Amino acid sequence: MTKRAKEGIAVQAPTTISRAIRVVLATLLLAGCASVVPTPVTSVGELAGKWQGTITQGFNGPQQFYFLTIEPDGRMVAQWGPNWQWGKVTVNGGAATFEMTDIASGPLNYYAGPKGRSITMEPTFGGWYVQVTPAK
Repeated sequence: MTKRAKEGIAVQAPTTISRAIRVVLATLLLAGCASVVPTPVTSVGELAGKWQGTITQGFNGPQQFYFLTIEPDGRMVAQWGPNWQWGKVTVNGGAATFEMTDIASGPLNYYAGPKGRSITMEPTFGGWYVQVTPAK
């Protein structure tokens, strides 16, 4: 028995190892999330259709159902609760952006993969976040 064990002093090695494992796991998780890149978009037609999902207002604020329609010419209509917004989607250099009538604008990120398609939208100056998938 070591002198420290006899004196009742706890050995710190497991805590240090546990902390190191948590740091490594958190780093891997963040690296995995950061590696998801939007799918390049060549035309608005790829985004056209009816989409549904949620809008989160503010930082970690309340969520509401969100319905989005994108026309092949880029016109868009969004509805959540009693709110309606109209706008336009444009594509340039493989990236899509949106502009709403209330002056909100920002990137429209499109993801297509084995698990399906999705769109995220967040205005450049924040305030809300949308995540939608094709309507069923």
